[in-house]
Amino acid sequence: MSYQPVIEVSNLCKVYNQGAETVFALNGVSLSVLRGEFLAVVGASGSGKSTLMNMLGCLDRPTSGSYMLDGEDVSKLSDSRLSQIRNRKIGFVFQGFNLIPSLNAEENVELILKYRGEPKHVRSEAAEKALDAVGLSNRRSHRPSELSGGQQQRVCIARCIAADPQIILADEPTGNLDSSTGAEIMKILASQTARSVSVGKNGFGKTLVVITHDPSVAALADRVITISDGHIA
Repeated sequence: MSYQPVIEVSNLCKVYNQGAETVFALNGVSLSVLRGEFLAVVGASGSGKSTLMNMLGCLDRPTSGSYMLDGEDVSKLSDSRLSQIRNRKIGFVFQGFNLIPSLNAEENVELILKYRGEPKHVRSEAAEKALDAVGLSNRRSHRPSELSGGQQQRVCIARCIAADPQIILADEPTGNLDSSTGAEIMKILASQTARSVSVGKNGFGKTLVVITHDPSVAALADRVITISDGHIA
């Protein structure tokens, strides 16, 4: 099986102007991530790793440089096209969970499929399978306030599984969890990558990029890169 890059970043720069000062959040970053790979990104606070994640997730645009996502240069696309890419190709797992408080677990998982216009029976079936995959089939009717932090993060992962993106971007996914719960969350995320090639329509598994300050999380990855002062160190 041949693994090709799904992410190719070349000489990526992101510049912010703070008064008279010019700040390079990213400064000439070049990076390839293989389809199905589990990549960990580490670095000190303010190093540029969150900016890189925003670029990879098409949440922000680079000042210069190119970003090829699955063979398409997304650095120059319209906002509507970027929205389509985020909806179809990229799944997000955040430290703060980002669940809708008024919706139960199943409804939160279904939400992105609802945005896609999928009919109710398709959404329900996908959410049921995804919640079962993360061990929460018995909590599907519970709202976020009725779930523990670890359970809320599982709902976030189930939301990714149901949407079936090519890429999962996780920003400090264990940051608000104790070490035991965090290890369980990382086991679920890692199971979605090429280590479990039956996952995903293409047989490669999903590509997983994780930002973390936790050495035990980084140790699980296929590869680790360090960001320092906007550069890959």
